[in-house]
Order: sequence, then structure tokens, then C-alpha cells
Amino acid sequence: MYRLSDAQRRGLPAGVLLSVMASVLGGIYSDDFLTGFALTAGICAVALIAATLLLGLMGR
Repeated sequence: MYRLSDAQRRGLPAGVLLSVMASVLGGIYSDDFLTGFALTAGICAVALIAATLLLGLMGR
């Protein structure tokens, strides 16, 4: 398996923190629970897909 560099390992917590903050803010500013849940799920899905793609591209 591909090993992450030090810079990549230091960047992972920052990416997680930013996605969590965006999810929380999206949930706070939504009109109702369902919209907040959808925003949170959407932001987390985009963050996971982006991380998977970036790590996959770096591993090649």
C-alpha cells in the first residue's frame, strides 16, 4: 500500500476539520432538519470523494 508523506499526514486533520466545520455551518444555516441533514451528508460525501481521488492520484 502507498505510504503517505509527512506533508500529506499533516494535511489530513486540516481537511477533516474543514469538512466538519462546513457541515456544521451548513446544518446551522438550514431551514429545517431535513435540509440540514442533506447539506451535512452532501458536504461529507464530496470531502470523502475528493480525498479518495487525491490520494489515488498521488499513489500513482
